[in-house]
Amino acid sequence: MQFELGHKNISYDNFLELFPEEGLIVKDIVHSDVCLIIDEASRSFSLKYKEFNPVKIDVKNILDKHKYFFTKNSFYKDPLARALGLKKGKERPDVLDATAGMMGDSLLMYSYGLRSLTCAERNPLVAILVLNAIKVSNLDVNFHFGSYNCDKEFDVIFFDPMYDVINKKTAPKKEMEIFRQIVGKDQDAKEMASNLKLKAIERLVIKRSSKAPFLLEAPSHTIKGKSTSYDVYL
Repeated sequence: MQFELGHKNISYDNFLELFPEEGLIVKDIVHSDVCLIIDEASRSFSLKYKEFNPVKIDVKNILDKHKYFFTKNSFYKDPLARALGLKKGKERPDVLDATAGMMGDSLLMYSYGLRSLTCAERNPLVAILVLNAIKVSNLDVNFHFGSYNCDKEFDVIFFDPMYDVINKKTAPKKEMEIFRQIVGKDQDAKEMASNLKLKAIERLVIKRSSKAPFLLEAPSHTIKGKSTSYDVYL
């Protein structure tokens, strides 16, 4: 793995000194064709892999879009908010996003004004992007590296495993294919979902393509979007 700061390559030891928490996460990475690009001014991370364009988590841009949208639309009608069980007059839940990824769903949930949000990510390359995004943006979000197997329970747990692409219309953008090559399919998704269900006080929400089968047994109910479904296990 390579590290680039201010258009200059730095060693792993230099990176570890500058970013000790992130450095420990990637200490065993051996991808020689992966480069972590660090913006010298903002200290934000971008990840470059092979011929793909660098990718980063643009927290401000994403949250600004959600804020603008929800000034004109009620988030209570949003499919994910409905799947989480958000209702007017009901206390907002503590939520675990067990598969943070590039924080697309995490930041949407964050914009709902949850009581608390914890993001877990077990792929080290993705994890350092998530941790860095939380830090540089001063997000009020807890972070957990690895599969979530701690004792703490959550009101709601959200799980979005990496599936095979079934519907080509919902395939990821070209530059996001990086994560399908680096991360790969979640082979243990069913086992993870079963374990997470035990940690969910109120409900487990599993996101899937509308064309994909249920990951577990039939859910209590399903909230359907245009190309995505949210299976709710009460």
